[in-house]
Amino acid sequence: MDIVDLKSREVFSHEGRGVAALVEEPNLKISQVGLEPGKEVPVHTADAPVTLQVVRGEGVFSAGKESVRMGPGKLLRIPEGATMGIRNESAKPLVFLAIRTPAAAGPARESALAVKPGTFVNMIDFAPLKPGKEKSFREWFHHSSEILGKHPGFVSRTLLGPIEGGSRYAAVVEHESKETFMDMHLSDDREKLFRQAESLVLGPSTPYFYEMLLSYRK
Repeated sequence: MDIVDLKSREVFSHEGRGVAALVEEPNLKISQVGLEPGKEVPVHTADAPVTLQVVRGEGVFSAGKESVRMGPGKLLRIPEGATMGIRNESAKPLVFLAIRTPAAAGPARESALAVKPGTFVNMIDFAPLKPGKEKSFREWFHHSSEILGKHPGFVSRTLLGPIEGGSRYAAVVEHESKETFMDMHLSDDREKLFRQAESLVLGPSTPYFYEMLLSYRK
């Protein structure tokens, strides 16, 4: 379970507006936007369905030729392709959430045989877990994936669990290139996270490295 403290994530730059990314997932992106009095988000075209919710303050929200003054307690839904803009015409700061769902408007995925030359794959064979550490290990993997996923070149990080009485876990990590993977691998983030994992496993884990040649996904 993740709890986001919206107040602590408020951002106002020296220009009087700011954006904090709260959730960055393929099908869901949530940002918190702050506008000082008199500032605005210029009119632009929504590239995915957007839901706007005011956290505090009051603003004028436009969608196409319509506009509405809105404060906390309401949601404004804007369809993909519509023009939208936000203005803070009040005397107090405006903070609101912009919730985008890119996949909701996309076409259904089709089977494809994809060639991705250069994609770098790291497979990790984790050492057996210490007794009673399964839940902590999965929580560690989730937390570490959120942090390492912010590094440039990251594609995916997948945890594989044991079946039929096995005790070992494995992971598949995809990066755009060996160079971006090594930048992440040598980072302080990665070193700190894997030091934390040492208390959960019985010994060192074994890495294997590959280059993706073909990928068939349905």
